[in-house]
Amino acid sequence: MDLRTLRYCEAIARLGSITRAAEVLYVAQPALSVAVRKLEDELGVTLFSRQRNRRVTPTPEGEILLKRAARLFQELESARQELADVRALRSGEVRIGMPPMYGMKLFPALLAQFRTQHAGLFVTAVEGSAGEVGGMLDRGEIDLAILEARRVRKSWQSTGIGEEEMVLAVARTHPLADRRLVTADDLRDLDLLVLDESFLQRNVLDDRARKRGVRYRAVLQSNYVPLLHDAAAHGLGATTSMRSIVAADPRLVALSFDPPEVFRFALCWLEERYLSRANVAFIEFMKTHAAAAAPGSAPKSTRVRGGDAARRRQTPPDTRPAR
Repeated sequence: MDLRTLRYCEAIARLGSITRAAEVLYVAQPALSVAVRKLEDELGVTLFSRQRNRRVTPTPEGEILLKRAARLFQELESARQELADVRALRSGEVRIGMPPMYGMKLFPALLAQFRTQHAGLFVTAVEGSAGEVGGMLDRGEIDLAILEARRVRKSWQSTGIGEEEMVLAVARTHPLADRRLVTADDLRDLDLLVLDESFLQRNVLDDRARKRGVRYRAVLQSNYVPLLHDAAAHGLGATTSMRSIVAADPRLVALSFDPPEVFRFALCWLEERYLSRANVAFIEFMKTHAAAAAPGSAPKSTRVRGGDAARRRQTPPDTRPAR
């Protein structure tokens, strides 16, 4: 058994074709078929079900081997990254996901500060709902995630990075614009511009209305935050947002909810997955920034696997619903 043959098997299972796997791997099909047959003879089992004009599929025995092989590939990739990290931190990538509201206002300023310390690092940032971002983190499509504390899973490692108030944003000509506070009763028959139900802001809004027994009118649903803000500025209705975002838009007024709704954000990662030095550097930067922004409430120590190694363990942020 060798690594090359295991990669042949992975490609066959993924593509469902020995011919296609040979093309993708730039290997002659007879050579690939012979290698797989030899492995089957060595193991004494049939790894793939081969039927003319039908997709090639792994047998139960093949599934067992492929599952183990996937772990091996992941460990080998981690080893390569760890060895590469021995070199100076002059290059590397941070792959991070976050909700649109965080990416729109808060993240760009943080990224600018991070780049002053690590100019050689490249950052890939993706946006999505908490479920989408969490799924990408679990699948290894991103290495870090910024999520509200209520959406942080207990199996993840995390560190608190700050708070933001969720507000109701309305145009300056809106009937509620002169108010400082809005209650659930104010949502009754109110025209609202909303995110879809996969977003925590929508869940919080619906929960407040449901508990009070009121219903609002959803006149527009979109996950494109700038569209919701522009629609609100044009008087189409009110929308939920973060206070810092609304404060930066002179067309809008931010109204606090009564009781107030505070979002506590956390930076998350998977403990069992190797983190490159670039990702460790970003985690340490975010901890330092959070401590500086909230004197006297610096995060507790966290163990971060990867890089050179800051080996510290962090207690999860407070995940109790905001009051």
